[in-house]
Amino acid sequence: MNFLKKMMQVSLTVFFFGLLATSTVFADTTGGQFVDKDNRKYYIKDDHKAIYWHKIDGKTYYFGDRGEMVVGWQYVEIHGTGYRDNLFNNRPVLEIGLQEKWYYFGQDGVLLEQTDKQVLEAKTSENTGKVYGEQYAPSAEKRTYYFDNHYAVKTGWTYEDGNWYYLNKLGISGDDSYNPLPIGEVAKGWTQDFHVTFGIDRSKPAPWYYLDPATGIMQTGWQYLGNKWYYLRSSGAMATGWYQEGSTWYYLDQSNGDMKTGWQYLGNKWYYLRSSGAMATGWFQVGSKWYYAYSSGALAVNTTVDGYSVNYNGEWVE
Repeated sequence: MNFLKKMMQVSLTVFFFGLLATSTVFADTTGGQFVDKDNRKYYIKDDHKAIYWHKIDGKTYYFGDRGEMVVGWQYVEIHGTGYRDNLFNNRPVLEIGLQEKWYYFGQDGVLLEQTDKQVLEAKTSENTGKVYGEQYAPSAEKRTYYFDNHYAVKTGWTYEDGNWYYLNKLGISGDDSYNPLPIGEVAKGWTQDFHVTFGIDRSKPAPWYYLDPATGIMQTGWQYLGNKWYYLRSSGAMATGWYQEGSTWYYLDQSNGDMKTGWQYLGNKWYYLRSSGAMATGWFQVGSKWYYAYSSGALAVNTTVDGYSVNYNGEWVE
């Protein structure tokens, strides 16, 4: 029975992802009219209120659970799946976990149907989730947002004018809450690129990237940040572990990515990384003592090199 339940969950997940991948064009809602009541706006047909997504006279609107028409920034389920399209409050609603995205509606309630970048009022806790007639202070700050082919705010990587930018995929999770405001905003500083569907897929790699704190432009190459050196590959992904540049090897912390110097014990062998981070090979001096490292960088110990003996610490002994 447990196996059957699990298979049903997997099947439903695959089915819903299929729905999300293909947006359906839903038909116009006809036969009703917009009604203003108690400083709110509704669309009424046969004494029933429209709820959720509707296309009316060729324009797209969204109405909340109580039928109130929304305006401004809204974080709501995606449209075109058939599950929240063309519904009225006299019809049953299938309560399933549909994927949500950010959309922007004008003050007339009409969905902004753009598929490129737009400069709009910044999303804040004060101007999101509002309905027609509700008093709120629009944000004076303007920000650039990028929209996908289904008029939702884009997330992930976007390329513009020769530069890569990262649009946040995730909000901020609290103990018992989730704040989606950061989603779609241009990321700044250190950012980890998780594989996200309904949640984070931790079975897949999630590299770290560094975006310029002022412009959001993805950085590459050597970067000195917080008094430490990091190397960002041409893809922007932070390098970890051994990294070769020309004939020189460096070691970047396996988890943090910061460049290491001095003595490092790695894979049961000792290595010496100069102040530049470059791995030492051959004979080298640390303080008053001489050591020898093979071409691999591993320290020679308890052996003879070029007729000279080195002890168990790798130190040359006369």
